[in-house]
Amino acid sequence: MPKRKCSEVDLYLGSNLSYYRKLAGLTQQQVADMLNLNRTTYTKYETGASEPSIEILKRIAETFGVEVGDLLNESPDQINFDVFDSDFENDNLKKELKVLCKDYSLLSREDREEVLRLIERLKNKK
Repeated sequence: MPKRKCSEVDLYLGSNLSYYRKLAGLTQQQVADMLNLNRTTYTKYETGASEPSIEILKRIAETFGVEVGDLLNESPDQINFDVFDSDFENDNLKKELKVLCKDYSLLSREDREEVLRLIERLKNKK
């Protein structure tokens, strides 16, 4: 059976699902378990071989702490995960960045905005 051609939405959705899953530090199996899905079903969402229902899409967005629109956007602001594989002078900083990114990704949009405001206040503090 030939693989069906993906729509542009499928391609963006799959890429975004993979991005947010990695940002949260989760495996496909863990996400599938959280959604009460078979891993192969979830994998098909990431590869664009299948599309989730609207209800599943809402549950995925909730799981990642994002809006459904964030999952469908053409090019979300994405973190380059290669930075975590590069050599840091301080391995603790590398670990802290991973934890920080994971925790940040799980916050609501409002809480993420509050974190950014706090960072700006701390940077400008003299």
